[in-house]
Amino acid sequence: MIADADIDAITDWKRLTVWRECGFEIVGQAISERSSVQYIKASPTDLIVCREKPPDFNAVKLLQGIGAVNSPPLCIVISADSSPEKMRECFLCGAVDFIADPISETILRESLLRAVTRIKEHNAGTAYRITAEEYFAVTESSIANKAFLQTLRELIAENEGTVITTQSAAEYFGFNKDYFGRLFKQNTGITFGEFYKRFRMKYAEKLLAEGRYKVNEVSSMLGFATADYFTAEFRKYSGKRPLEVRKQGK
Repeated sequence: MIADADIDAITDWKRLTVWRECGFEIVGQAISERSSVQYIKASPTDLIVCREKPPDFNAVKLLQGIGAVNSPPLCIVISADSSPEKMRECFLCGAVDFIADPISETILRESLLRAVTRIKEHNAGTAYRITAEEYFAVTESSIANKAFLQTLRELIAENEGTVITTQSAAEYFGFNKDYFGRLFKQNTGITFGEFYKRFRMKYAEKLLAEGRYKVNEVSSMLGFATADYFTAEFRKYSGKRPLEVRKQGK
């Protein structure tokens, strides 16, 4: 979404090819802080690019407004006032990037690519938490030891972005590896390795179904050595190729 007090400038922004090059689609435009906030409340979006035009359009007021929205989008601020005070104020209010106006298409591209990385990290984190909730909702009824279950929940929740081994899981529980292995199978009926593999594959499936991530990106995010190895493991779990799931989610 583009926010700019100048409607003619918005038209010029929309003509730039950099949006599509970076994977963005312009879905809306606004010419005031209030209309910007109203838009994202009605149509959630990933990113707002705000070109500040004081006193008609104040970036800080916009940031404060979108900060109060559930799941606020990232915001790149473009401003002719590039003083340290202004930049600090914008970043404190939640700006993901700040660009001095006038800008070049090259600088905008660099900023958008940084935003892409942040958006993917945010969405991956959300997918991880949802996967964990869904996974435990199905498995918790089969685990009678609630203290064990709670510690297992905390282990998974605290290790997003980390590959958990049986050894590291045992250390988290405070047991040696052999005892932990026996205890885990006693409580769940399967090994920790199998339990964790199922969780990771469900997480991979959710990421792929969003259509935002390439197969090699998902493979890397899950810590697989190669995309080919990930593909083989995913097929064993789901019976499908990762690319099939990704295409269905687009």
